[in-house]
Amino acid sequence: MGPAGAESEDAAWLAGIERALAAGIRRLHLRLPHGMNTDRRAALVTRAVALAHAAGAEALVSGDIELARATGAGVHLRAAQLAGLPARPLPAAFPVAASCHDEAELRHAQRLACDFAVLGPLKPTPTHPEATGLGWTRFAALRETVSLPIYAIGGLAPADIPRARQHGAQGIAAIRALWPE
Repeated sequence: MGPAGAESEDAAWLAGIERALAAGIRRLHLRLPHGMNTDRRAALVTRAVALAHAAGAEALVSGDIELARATGAGVHLRAAQLAGLPARPLPAAFPVAASCHDEAELRHAQRLACDFAVLGPLKPTPTHPEATGLGWTRFAALRETVSLPIYAIGGLAPADIPRARQHGAQGIAAIRALWPE
């Protein structure tokens, strides 16, 4: 895509962040395509972090510890990253989160002193069509294995928050249900 197309995509992405913040979202997981130019990624994340901080929100970069450090963001670690890290990758002033799918990953997240984890998927979801959902009973059992705040993820919407809390979740994390169109 040419520069004009990239600028339009970037503007739309940042506008979505502004809408989410205006709607009251206070924690953003910044996910950008991995094939994106490094300078473009850094510029977008820098702008998104500034928007989040101006709104009193946290911004966490998806999986890229160095980009998080460079932009003053937190980092949201992928499950595959957990076992390979010897210690918390950022100072305590910056949030560190982890995506988890099982007890071993939750334990790694706790060992790294993550601030919170997301656990799922709870239900089948288009972003992970191959995964069967954990279900609430399994979620609650896994929740009891660590002492981290845990958000449920996977096919959930704000209407699921009461049920999530009944099963020990801090709340829910979502893409489609929370990302304003």
